Amino acid sequence: MKRVLAFLGVFLVVLLVGYLQPVFFPAEKTRQEVEGGRHAVSHTALPYEEIPTSGYAEYIGKKAVDFTADFGEPIEQQKSGMGYEVLIYGKKDADYLEITVKDEKISMIKAFNDSKETAPFSIGMKLSDVSELMTIYSNFAFTYKENKYNIELMEEDMNYRPLIAFDNKTFALLFFNHGTSKLVAVTYLNKETLLTLMPYQLLEGEVIPFSTEEQTMGFDAVKSNQVIRIINLLRIKEGLPTYRVNTESQKNAQKLFEVLNKNQKNILSSERAESWQFSKEQMATTAIFTLTNEEYQKLLKVGQLDKKKATGMYAEPIYDPTFTVLSWFSDSLYHSRFSHEEKENIGVAFSKASMLVLMQETEKEISQTEESE
Repeated sequence: MKRVLAFLGVFLVVLLVGYLQPVFFPAEKTRQEVEGGRHAVSHTALPYEEIPTSGYAEYIGKKAVDFTADFGEPIEQQKSGMGYEVLIYGKKDADYLEITVKDEKISMIKAFNDSKETAPFSIGMKLSDVSELMTIYSNFAFTYKENKYNIELMEEDMNYRPLIAFDNKTFALLFFNHGTSKLVAVTYLNKETLLTLMPYQLLEGEVIPFSTEEQTMGFDAVKSNQVIRIINLLRIKEGLPTYRVNTESQKNAQKLFEVLNKNQKNILSSERAESWQFSKEQMATTAIFTLTNEEYQKLLKVGQLDKKKATGMYAEPIYDPTFTVLSWFSDSLYHSRFSHEEKENIGVAFSKASMLVLMQETEKEISQTEESE
């Protein structure tokens, strides 16, 4: 009897140890493989590593005069109305470069040009090429002005908008086109700008809000033209025809902009209208309001434009127009609106922190469509 009781006692102990072992000694999480289209990267929550600072990354935080001393004067200089200025380089699209200057110091550089200054990255490379050079991390925890922040990249972020850290405490955000999976631009930026733009999920800390300076009423033609150039530049990189610009398409975009503001009850649900108002009050990139495709089609109908022959985007608040367009082209949800192979006209209405983009089929394309019907 004693042997039976002893056996049962030992058996129960072994059984408990077997069941409780995973609780007290959990298995180490394995790395999850992220498969996204043509990309395959490792999703890991390990502390991120910094790569040596080189090229354009060395100029983040330096004075703008240091950059102009090395690369010459820009071809254009624009005021943003957001507390920063933009220096534009490159008459040719292949040489295009934007320098963001705040308080006389460079806070961001958006490089579309295939220059040695972007090394170890190069325009046209794929994510698999980057993965061979360095690890793509999903989590970035750091401190800015004594505040702790923790950023997490989702699967699509890692595949089309990965973040790279440099040892001078700056970052590079790589934009891959969603249609070609090729690198189209490298954006270098400091912590403040990253926390202002915040294209990722913020697990800890608060995004930095922004405010608009005193601006004249009406539409900003300079920003509108700049957005059109960036969109066409990205279309060229994708092997698509550029959009045509004419007076009618611009007027139609401005008309839709005004229609939306005057007739939102006919276009938005009460809940969506509240979301729009919230975005206006917050003035933060984490509260960006974007029209859904269905809402945009309603806008076209109210604006009396043929919705079968037009599409577009509306978003606010916009802190940096170029960064916003790059985000659209790297996003599976929005890229399709800009991927039509047909020739189309484009119009952009930009006012303060709000932007509406309208794409319409050209008259030739419309007539061919009607004949086929």
